[in-house]
Amino acid sequence: MVTLEVAQITAQQSYRLLAGGVIPRPIAWVTTLGPGGVVNLAPFSSYVFLAYDPPLIGISIGPGTSKLKDTLENLRETGEFVVNAVTPELVQAVAESSRRYPLETGEAEDLGIALMPCRQVGAPRVAASPLGLECVLHRIVNLEDADVHRFVIGRVVVFHIAEEIWAGDRIDPSAFRPVGRIGGPLYVRFGEIIRGEPTKEDRFARD
Repeated sequence: MVTLEVAQITAQQSYRLLAGGVIPRPIAWVTTLGPGGVVNLAPFSSYVFLAYDPPLIGISIGPGTSKLKDTLENLRETGEFVVNAVTPELVQAVAESSRRYPLETGEAEDLGIALMPCRQVGAPRVAASPLGLECVLHRIVNLEDADVHRFVIGRVVVFHIAEEIWAGDRIDPSAFRPVGRIGGPLYVRFGEIIRGEPTKEDRFARD
């Protein structure tokens, strides 16, 4: 077992350990509306399910590139964004959309990525994504770290779910199979699905 104390390693080493250890991460491909109605489409390494009543999700946005800054400024201005799930056939488009673009140029338009209008927010969603989450801004939390990351919490107001992954009352994981991020330019597909359930009666259960 290798044991590393954070005080004895660099910030870059911490990043590499977290990026390689907290995996797989569901990719957030986020659409927002910028100045003049330009659609900004930016990939983020992950997003997280926080609560369900109301449904809340979270995305960490850092200052690393102008791309991330654009997303933060757009959602601050409009109070809206859309998270689009990523499947294997979308990975290359996701990678291409991570490049720096000028404010007046939309990634989706430049890359030929089809968009569809949303129901309650102004930003569109990615047509080929099997899951789109329309969100309104709930809160932005300054994490007060060295790079000044902001944790954006969005309240989901509409779920868009492709029929092929819909199981009547839930999303079928065997049909959905989103791609996960595992660090750098590496992604992972869903593999075997296994089940784990308690085998003993809950000894703390009360009548």
